[in-house]
Amino acid sequence: MFLEKMRKNKDTAQYQLTKKFISIFLVVLVMMNLLYLFASGKFVFEFVKNKSESTMNTLVFEENEKINWSKEVDRVISEKDGDGMIVVDNSGNEFFSVKAEALFNELYQGKSLPFVKPIIFSEEGIYYVNSKDYGDFTVTLATNSEMAVDLVVGMLRINIILNLLAIVIGSFVIYRSTKHWSRNLKNMSKEIRELDLSQQSQIKVPNNPLEIKEVALAFNQLLIKQEEAIEREKKFITNASHDLKTPIAAIRGHVKLIQRRGESHPEIIPKSLSFIDTESERLEKLSHQLLILNEDRNEFLKENINFSEMVEAELNRNKLLFPRKYTSTIEKNIVIQAVRGDLVQIVQNLIGNAIKYSTENEGIDIQLKIDQPKIIFSVSDNGIGIDEKHKNKIFERFFRVDDSRTSNIEGSGIGLSIVKEIVEKYQGKIIVKDNRPKGTIFIVEIPKN
Repeated sequence: MFLEKMRKNKDTAQYQLTKKFISIFLVVLVMMNLLYLFASGKFVFEFVKNKSESTMNTLVFEENEKINWSKEVDRVISEKDGDGMIVVDNSGNEFFSVKAEALFNELYQGKSLPFVKPIIFSEEGIYYVNSKDYGDFTVTLATNSEMAVDLVVGMLRINIILNLLAIVIGSFVIYRSTKHWSRNLKNMSKEIRELDLSQQSQIKVPNNPLEIKEVALAFNQLLIKQEEAIEREKKFITNASHDLKTPIAAIRGHVKLIQRRGESHPEIIPKSLSFIDTESERLEKLSHQLLILNEDRNEFLKENINFSEMVEAELNRNKLLFPRKYTSTIEKNIVIQAVRGDLVQIVQNLIGNAIKYSTENEGIDIQLKIDQPKIIFSVSDNGIGIDEKHKNKIFERFFRVDDSRTSNIEGSGIGLSIVKEIVEKYQGKIIVKDNRPKGTIFIVEIPKN
């Protein structure tokens, strides 16, 4: 039932972690068993080797010129141990311990391993065969290793059974242990599914494990950014609706005025038409800005543009429409490869912004120059300025300063965000500074090449 439950949840983090831990556990167990086999094999070899040498030493201690080898070999060799000995004297006489002759006949037909040749495998069992020349005689001893091998094999079987139990119990323990870890993920997933963005809620941040805590914190940061973006968009919709509503209402009012009184008072028609033209231009400009925000500017539209002439033309146009105390320093024939519409947006928005936040008696200074390897375009005004706390936000889409000083100034908060996006497209940057004693300076830096 436990294994079936695990298989049903094989796609879960809990199952995957358990599988990974069990795999590692199995590798460790296999390595430990291999080490055990190596250590136990060495132990058996050393054990039978020491036993063989001990038996040989016993025989040597009994050595004398009148020794009766037939009795001596039987005395030294224990029949119940299954060992066997052959003694060959200088005359070529062979003396076998009990059943040794038949044992050695079997061992002669047995097989040995290349790296442990003294160990011979035969039908009689596993034997350690050792031969030594003492001068007057030669001794060959076959020591039965079955008992030691059986002990090691028995221990190995017990070890395997314990390993299997460890795997089963370990799998259960690991699966249950990872359940707490995966529960945090499940809870987080559930909270995300049930999240109500309209209430600006966030998910709970667990204290551990650290990785899940960091994911939860990062997700909450993402929610905060999304909530801020939603608020900006709501504010933009409100502002844009107001900006659209005002000129539309004015246009409709003048249309109705002409319809009611145009025939009897024809002198109001030119004035109303002029007002309708101004308000429709406002509508067109706002609509154009909204389209620019999502416009895909085609790189293939780039051309060599005389930026100096463009700035001069825009400056002259604004001098006619919006009287201000204009000053300018424009370096001649600065050429840049760009999309014409991009440069138009930069120049119009920055100069228009300076005009919007200054009066007829206040100055506006426009500069264009090359400061290798950059082209620098700046617009300075002596208007109301920008608070320090707002300088990092004025380039955000839809942002408008909620200030009594700017409450009567029309705008949608789109222009500067358009400028920033275009400048960054050309690997440039835009900087805003205070213009002492009052006002603001916008500086655009674009690489010349």
